[in-house]
Amino acid sequence: MDRVHLGTTFRAIRLGLGLRQADVAARAGTSQQTVSRVERGRFGPVSADALEAKAEAIEADLTIGLRWRGPKLARLLDRRHAQLQDRVVRLLSEAGWEVRVEESFNHFGERGSVDILAWRPDCRALLLVEIKTELVDLQDTVRTLDVKARVVPRVVSSEHGWAARAIAAVLVLPDANIHRAAVARHGALFAAALPARNREVRRWIAEPRGLLRGVWFLPNTHRVSTVEGRGCTQRVSRRSKRSRGMCARAAERRTSAATARDPTTRNPTEPKSSAADGLQLLPPT
Repeated sequence: MDRVHLGTTFRAIRLGLGLRQADVAARAGTSQQTVSRVERGRFGPVSADALEAKAEAIEADLTIGLRWRGPKLARLLDRRHAQLQDRVVRLLSEAGWEVRVEESFNHFGERGSVDILAWRPDCRALLLVEIKTELVDLQDTVRTLDVKARVVPRVVSSEHGWAARAIAAVLVLPDANIHRAAVARHGALFAAALPARNREVRRWIAEPRGLLRGVWFLPNTHRVSTVEGRGCTQRVSRRSKRSRGMCARAAERRTSAATARDPTTRNPTEPKSSAADGLQLLPPT
């Protein structure tokens, strides 16, 4: 990142808008000294949040990019996208949805593709899923999803006969602090465009009714299902070490009591020798 160039750009936009450093500082909720430091390329302790707030104060978009080993980064991001896509497809299929991946559309010049398009014929419900592993341009992401939510229902109604009564457009993000923080930081934007969150999204997927727009934070894991729908809730129970130890001690007490009551033993307090002697009693798992 060329800090000097970035600072010069901040300053040029500010002057172009006829703003003082104090005006930008007031809008961004920071100090005039911080604005001056940024414009001179001396970021120092200035956080990314503060930089983004300053960019918003001058009506600009701040994009911070990373480069890593050429095409390897693209392949890495594609793999993360594919894993998250596979996770969503699995959950929707288990919940009774017909799922199509990378469904393309073209409607009077508005064209593109939907990461996941799902249909529930019993409820006449249509679900459009956009998957992002990185939030680069929030406004473009929201705008693109809005276009798909308006255009795709007409296309699938004409081409597939899917006349939907319930329609949802959902943005799926990895369940990570960085993505939750980004959504919280732009709370007004997401509250207006995609107000629903995990619980409302899962409830709609299980029982689709009406219209829904939302964000679904989804962990990329197959251990526990996050859709509380028909045939898609999986519970994993793991007993603690203390619980397993208690069960083992209880089994030993039951074995000792049964041996003491055995009339065929030579000694009431000692078990009868047999070929099974020396075998260790394992606790139930």
